[in-house]
Amino acid sequence: MGSRNNKISMRQTMIMYIVACLSPATRLFPSMGARYGRHAGWAGVLVGAAALAALAHILAALFKKDDGAPRGLADVFGSVFGRIGGKLITAAYLLWAVLLYALYIRYYAERMLATIFTTADIRFFMLAMMPLVFIAARGRLEVFARFSEVSILLFTVILLALAMCLMPTFKTENVWPVTHLDAVPILKSSYPVLGILGYLTLFFFLGEHISNKRDAARQGRKAAVYIGVMLTLITAICIGTLSWRVVERMPAPFFSTTKLITVMQPLDRLEALLLSEWVISDFIIITALAFIVMNIAKKFFNLKEERRLAAPVVFFGFVGGIYVAADRFALEAFSNSAAALAVNVAMGFGVPALTLLAGKIRRVV
Repeated sequence: MGSRNNKISMRQTMIMYIVACLSPATRLFPSMGARYGRHAGWAGVLVGAAALAALAHILAALFKKDDGAPRGLADVFGSVFGRIGGKLITAAYLLWAVLLYALYIRYYAERMLATIFTTADIRFFMLAMMPLVFIAARGRLEVFARFSEVSILLFTVILLALAMCLMPTFKTENVWPVTHLDAVPILKSSYPVLGILGYLTLFFFLGEHISNKRDAARQGRKAAVYIGVMLTLITAICIGTLSWRVVERMPAPFFSTTKLITVMQPLDRLEALLLSEWVISDFIIITALAFIVMNIAKKFFNLKEERRLAAPVVFFGFVGGIYVAADRFALEAFSNSAAALAVNVAMGFGVPALTLLAGKIRRVV
């Protein structure tokens, strides 16, 4: 899978990133927003979207001098921090990506277990997903990126349709007014949002396959607008429909909210569409993380081709998904812990910002 004939554009990279974020965002943003921001928790998504636009500018600046060179973030770390320093930072990102990979495989299986077949063996859902991930990981990244382009159109239509159907149950008093007294709660609610949106940094380890990385700032602003509008809408509808006191206690508030749709009989079970959308988004985030793990491992171990890593990465994902957590409650507790959120924010936003600062001082970026 040579990088020269397996290129994707910066636009495709951003779309792949957006679709990958939809599953964890629709699960996490409403409940965490209600927990920390109360009735104003929806505004935390807007703060996160602004931070995403800033992160895209930082990542674009890191590749400003590349002039289209087939380099990824691991190469940038090597240029800025030297061979040993770059290897250490790359190793940290490899561990982070591997952990996220196993976590999202388990999240997918737990969601299927909770919403479809409550008595099934959780390994059944993993066995159903991982062969598809293997086929995609052995294939071409550009084909996977095109699938993401089609998926985002489907997701947008479904999310907007669900939002429109829920408008009759929306109560403005549950989300308004928002005053200066809500500033601190809004900032607190944006912290978990940053943890998810910071995944953009991981996608730049695919840099040798991305043809125009210097366009990241412009495409990042578009991604921030999309996320700011769509995910703020989802969060606001959940809080406005159920109230923040109810939403903060729910593990999947948006899915639960769609069960209130009673516009007409054929639409009474629209949550099935949302579940289908989640499955596709889970597939995309799991496969994207598999590609990322393969590319980071390729750089770290100085391998010639990442394609050969598909089988061991998929096998590890299956085993890791089983043993990463004892049950759903342990999984939720770990993912929502202060330590996990801090690592996500540091790796997603802190390290790129420090790398840019160090690169500017050394005049290598």
